[in-house]
Amino acid sequence: MESSSIITSIGIGAGLFVGLIIFWFFHTVIKRKLGNAQSTPAPNSVQLKGGRDQRRHPRLAVAWSATIEIGRMSVNVRLKNISLGGAFVICREPVPLDEKFRIYIKEPNEERLALNAEVVWSNMNVPEAKVIHRGLGIKFVQNTEAARKRLEDAIAYQESLAGVAQAETAHQTTGG
Repeated sequence: MESSSIITSIGIGAGLFVGLIIFWFFHTVIKRKLGNAQSTPAPNSVQLKGGRDQRRHPRLAVAWSATIEIGRMSVNVRLKNISLGGAFVICREPVPLDEKFRIYIKEPNEERLALNAEVVWSNMNVPEAKVIHRGLGIKFVQNTEAARKRLEDAIAYQESLAGVAQAETAHQTTGG
């Protein structure tokens, strides 16, 4: 009789142990799946406020080299997209929010454009697995009219290059 109660106790203990392992496993899997589904969109996808895009200027995809100067520090970076109002800067160095700095952009025509900018967001604290490009969003601030005009001209030039490339691709695919 005593051996059957010991066997029953061991069976109940083993069943509870297996049940806890199964519960832990599914809890972990569900938590990971829901964690990914509930994550906030990357800040460089769209800046929304009240469900509306707050950008005043459309972004243009680019691959321009640039250098940012913060105090005595100089960092080589790359621009992923740009508009008249700001840009996404691919940068592995942490730059604090609201930091103001000078950015020197190498334009498509090989000239260098100097602008004042400010960090408006950064993905430095986002886990590496959720980041495609480590970097920061900047807005251009307190620039001269001449600097803004040069930026506008550089963007227009890049758009014209993109338009020519699209037209050539369309021409090649239609057999022309």
